[in-house]
Amino acid sequence: MICVSRAPIEKLVAYRRRMGWNFPWASSFDSDFNFDFQRSLSKETVESWFEGAVPEVPARIAAACGTDPISYMAERPWLSVFTLSDGEVYMTYSTTARGLEVVMTYYGILDRVPAGRNEGDPADPSWMRRHDEFAPAT
Repeated sequence: MICVSRAPIEKLVAYRRRMGWNFPWASSFDSDFNFDFQRSLSKETVESWFEGAVPEVPARIAAACGTDPISYMAERPWLSVFTLSDGEVYMTYSTTARGLEVVMTYYGILDRVPAGRNEGDPADPSWMRRHDEFAPAT
């Protein structure tokens, strides 16, 4: 498994260190890789979806991530599987959105506890926190 993000590699390495992760993580910064697979969109494309009013939930999540709503919505997560056969690379599987839950193991665990995902009502994906963003235990 390897993850790819559009941030510069220095930023990815620093974040990986902060989170305590050790998986391979590549940068597609300044390349067309994500655009070739239609997982990143131009800001102009995203802006065309709205008439000046960005929906509240993406705006709140973008702010929590330290970015603007248009940039946040221009990047879309995905999972793809590739294989190398006779010197050629083939994509054998790809999914987005709800298809990603297979690798988001914490959802399945949270779905089995009394409070579930505890996302609030209506569901608000900003409930998730990084391990170093929780208040200290008392």
